[in-house]
Amino acid sequence: MMLLQTLLLLSLGIFGAYAQIFKRQGKGNLTVAFLPTSEEATCEQNDIANAVSLTTDTVPTHYVCFNLTGFFSQANDTGTKNGSKWSSTEVYQGVEYTLGNRRSYNPNANYTNVWYQQVKLGGDADETKPGAEGDWVFYMYAFEDCIQTGGDDYEYDDWPWFETSCQTKDVGECQQVPKPIRSFAIGPGDYYNSIHGQCEVWARLGEGASMWNRQTTALLVIAATMATFLVL
Repeated sequence: MMLLQTLLLLSLGIFGAYAQIFKRQGKGNLTVAFLPTSEEATCEQNDIANAVSLTTDTVPTHYVCFNLTGFFSQANDTGTKNGSKWSSTEVYQGVEYTLGNRRSYNPNANYTNVWYQQVKLGGDADETKPGAEGDWVFYMYAFEDCIQTGGDDYEYDDWPWFETSCQTKDVGECQQVPKPIRSFAIGPGDYYNSIHGQCEVWARLGEGASMWNRQTTALLVIAATMATFLVL
């Protein structure tokens, strides 16, 4: 009897832990929409009525990657996408999403326009304004599987990826990229912003000002360490 009670309590504890993880939600929504190169003006007008889009109110505990073609070619308008494989041994939350205009996706089109909206609801005014830190970080890549670079045949700076994690105005904002978007990712903004020291706005190659400062500091530390060894 005692063993049964212990197992029951353990099961309830595990279930409670899972429930807490899977109910982690943002204080608003994240919506991203993709438009072909020919619809730059439409994107600039914040008109996504006919654009393929994803909306979520769940904040993943780890990075979640989406291939544009495979994702918008699926047969369902709602679903859940788990996090990255490197953390698959851990209990973690992915992204629950709703798709818009899925059937209008054209795998032969070049999607170089992205419309992005991240707005918090409730809370202090300083925490719910454009430019404030968001619950999500959004990544865009010119290669599938959220790969940052394509190898020696692709100039690093000509095929950049972008990262953004700040909140926007209610009307959202449009961004053009130099190469067609092949994949994108969503991650937890709190962890990202804490590492960067701030939220980022379309950081090219993932390097905002704070990231550059951290990398410079890291290089100086390495240089100082090497100098110490040389002296010894």
